[in-house]
Amino acid sequence: MKLFKLLLISLMVLAIFITPVGCTKKSEEAEEEAVVETEEEVEAEESTEKPGSAEEEITEESTEVTGEEGNGAGNNGNFGKATLSGDWVYYQNSYDEESIYKIKTDSSGKEKICDGFSDYINVVGDWIYYRSTNAWISKIKTDGSGQEVISRDETDFVTAVGDWVYYVNYYIYRIRTDGSGLEKINDDDSGEFSVAGDWIYYNNDSDNDRIYKIKTDGSGRNKLNDDVSYYVNVVGDWIYYSIPEADAAGIYKIKTDGSGKEKIIDDPSYCINILGDWIYYGNFDDNAKIYRIRTDGSGKEKINDDMSLFINVAGDWIYYDNLDDLKAYRIRTDGSERQPAD
Repeated sequence: MKLFKLLLISLMVLAIFITPVGCTKKSEEAEEEAVVETEEEVEAEESTEKPGSAEEEITEESTEVTGEEGNGAGNNGNFGKATLSGDWVYYQNSYDEESIYKIKTDSSGKEKICDGFSDYINVVGDWIYYRSTNAWISKIKTDGSGQEVISRDETDFVTAVGDWVYYVNYYIYRIRTDGSGLEKINDDDSGEFSVAGDWIYYNNDSDNDRIYKIKTDGSGRNKLNDDVSYYVNVVGDWIYYSIPEADAAGIYKIKTDGSGKEKIIDDPSYCINILGDWIYYGNFDDNAKIYRIRTDGSGKEKINDDMSLFINVAGDWIYYDNLDDLKAYRIRTDGSERQPAD
């Protein structure tokens, strides 16, 4: 399991040394409200006050979670470097300062949305929500206009669902997409999470990486397993995750109530990502190359020959970082058409 530890260290080092510099394209219209600010204004200000910095009590009126999900938990567990919305793939272009680009699923119409660092890219309607400067949360329209900062918290695992943006800053928080209504969800040191209906399923670092769930109103906190669990993905009634320990390594699934634990495969796995009936993962037993297997444990296939990290799936494309040459690539989910993700 030395490779697993090395790759985890690589993840942390890459995350630490990425310096967000933010998108710089300006809105075409002047903003009339002071709740949200353009990034240019934020950089010019000396004040450290954060939009939505005053936490609000969660009321029954604010607990319902409906609407479009901006990116999947599998992608957001891998820094949200790509997402599919309609006929467009929105992605981080590491060949151009980690700026946001979009390209049609048929590879036509590539466009640059804005300049500068971005990850945790979520698209809801006509808006892109993403992590930008200093790990803040920003939004910009899909045509590149209307850029705003909605939170200056230091954030991780940014996930937009309907009118809310969820994120981790040690604990799980959410804030409305207009920058108002900041709410604290839990008191656990939390890792990756998945919002499914009125529930949030999350990796609890306070309890040695066990899986917990809690309602979006902060009630109903419940422990679901006793495994060290990474890369938590919730699909339907199942939670998928990987276990790193040598004596139990592999990909597992349990029901969302914690019952019915099943082992899917023995491969020591990382960066797992579920799309439809397929699990995509890095295989430590084969030098961190990308594989896929069906959620029922059948149909195991090798996808590429690169030492891969940050596996994001958008439609029938996989976006990933290649540790062999430290560049980003994309490849079809069937292993064809490998090309730079520029």
